[in-house]
Amino acid sequence: MNTQEVIKDLSKRMDAYKKDVRELILEHFRACLLDAARRGEKVRLAGIGTFHPRRSRRGREPRDGTRKLTVKFKPAVGFLRELNESKGDDGGER
Repeated sequence: MNTQEVIKDLSKRMDAYKKDVRELILEHFRACLLDAARRGEKVRLAGIGTFHPRRSRRGREPRDGTRKLTVKFKPAVGFLRELNESKGDDGGER
């Protein structure tokens, strides 16, 4: 599923304009994640998972030796449980 498909699906589910959903996800949600990651804070989304900011193990800045900031996503236990319980009609294939 790509960005356009996600926006289309969410706009149908929310009964909202695609433009509004795009703005919410690609601008506001993204900005919240970036701000929290820069501050070193985790972003927890109940039932979905947690975004963990961390310094990379590789990729140091040559001038000052600092490591690059990356983000790791850990899915929630309930999300994984539900994902594995309902494989759907396609048998869990992509």
